[in-house]
Parts: sequence; C-alpha cells; structure tokens
Amino acid sequence: MAIRFVLDASVTIRWALQDGSIADRTYADLVLDSFDIAFATVPALWYTEIVHVLRCAEEAGKFGESALAGFLYRLGQLPIELDAAAPSGVQLAVAAISREFKLSGYDAQYLELARRLGLPIATLDKDLRKAAKKAGVSIYLVH
Repeated sequence: MAIRFVLDASVTIRWALQDGSIADRTYADLVLDSFDIAFATVPALWYTEIVHVLRCAEEAGKFGESALAGFLYRLGQLPIELDAAAPSGVQLAVAAISREFKLSGYDAQYLELARRLGLPIATLDKDLRKAAKKAGVSIYLVH
C-alpha cells in the first residue's frame, strides 16, 4: 500500500529553482525521493500556482523557457493526482479554514484537502505548517 500525502507548491518549486535554505532544499529532496513509495494529491490550483511562480522566475531571468517546459514534463511523470472534489463543493470549507487559521485562500485549499482526506501535508510554508499542526494535520516526513 502506497503512502499518500498532500503536496504544497512550496515544495514543488524548490525542485525547480533549487533555492531557499539548505534545510528547505533537503526537505524538498526527501519529499521528491519518497515518490518511490508514495503518491501525492493536489488541489486544482497547484498547477496554476506552479506555472505562475516559474513564469515569474522566467521573467526575472532565473529560469528559462526550455527549463520550464522540461520541469512541467517531469512533474507529469510523478505519481501526483488531482483532487476529485469540485472547487465549488469545497469553497465554504476553504473559506472557514482561511478564516480560522488566518491563511490565504490558496494555502487554505491545501489544508482543507489534507484534513478532508486525513493525509499529512508536505509544505515549506511556515504559516501553513503552523496551521496544520493546530488543525491536527501532520507534516509529511517530519516526526
């Protein structure tokens, strides 16, 4: 039986840009390596978030067009599945989580998904990590 977790864009972006602290890059690499035995679930916004950040990096000269295309292709090879719930069906729960934990609507989607599916979350976002702990959601690969 495979291990399941919710994957936040903050981890995914570290794979592409190889930036951030050594601890952040190490954690992101551990998550990536775990795909040998695990698979991730993401909300629909994950795809848009990844493209947005990478396009900003491209505009800033930190990431090339071919690198972006190659990275998106490699992401497509990983066992990452899109949450089947319609965004309109979870919007009230996302709003409530955003309000309760003072998270952006974007981050609240990841926490809502992890809570609803009873899965740990892989994230480097400090506010999201704090909210997950308060919500009883474990941080993937952190004990």
